[in-house]
Amino acid sequence: MAGDAEAAGRRRLTAVDVGSNTVHALVAAAVQGRLEDVAHYVEMPELGAEVGRTGRIGEAKAEEAIAALHAVLGRAREHGYEQLIAGATAAVRRAADGEGFLTRASAAIGVPVRLISEQREAELSFRGVASRHAARRGWLMVDMGGASTELVLAEGEEIRRWVSLELGSGSYAARFLSDPPRPGEREALRAAALPVVRRAIEADVQKLVMTGGTASNLPLVISPQRPPTVLDTKALLTAVERLDREAAAAVAERTGVPEARVRALRGGVEILLLLLDFYGLDRVHVSHEGLRHGMLLAYLQRGEDWWR
Repeated sequence: MAGDAEAAGRRRLTAVDVGSNTVHALVAAAVQGRLEDVAHYVEMPELGAEVGRTGRIGEAKAEEAIAALHAVLGRAREHGYEQLIAGATAAVRRAADGEGFLTRASAAIGVPVRLISEQREAELSFRGVASRHAARRGWLMVDMGGASTELVLAEGEEIRRWVSLELGSGSYAARFLSDPPRPGEREALRAAALPVVRRAIEADVQKLVMTGGTASNLPLVISPQRPPTVLDTKALLTAVERLDREAAAAVAERTGVPEARVRALRGGVEILLLLLDFYGLDRVHVSHEGLRHGMLLAYLQRGEDWWR
């Protein structure tokens, strides 16, 4: 009977999000209001770079993103789930044809793909990160995506302030860096990013916790076998050297990080170094919890209004 009660208290849910670099699907079991990860799948259609160039997603990228949705959800279905929720973030927010894309994507997967606002994205990412990493004293959550970075200043699990910066790993890498980067290109990226970083929240924080694709994949560049959970400045500079040593395809083969992600990481690590310098810190804590965890926690609390 106890086993039946425990099974009855578990619900398997999936959250999928269409980001500027990636399409992710997270399968998790909800157990007494907490989440236990079951599986995670990702594809990289890189919508943000196209939107940055043309202002639109366009037919080809829309088809690529919808194919990515089918791919990650096809794998997620192997684990079984009772509920699917879906959202889209910065690239779709900025695209002139974003509304049409949402309509097509929703029809393709059979549930509404909700457009998540900048503020709601920050709130949901924070909720996911705080579920594991909240600190008693002032701390900062950084959610770096492909085209935007959300910062949340918090005490414990309470948000004090938030800001969204037009600063993304994929968009800045595409604008400034060759493959591999040439002399002077990183300096140009930093010069362009610095004025944006200076619009970050000014605060005295003791801890910086980062979520998103850069956070998840940079540790693999440092040590594929034993990826660290805390990255100090020395480790980040080592990552820069390894990412820039050769073409992205060769780095991907050596590290196991997908080629498209390698290109985005080159921009992401530079932005992260600027943020650490801005806050006078020398290390970042890596969170594998983030937006999708926050989406599912919000769904458990608010049902279909999770995205509002």
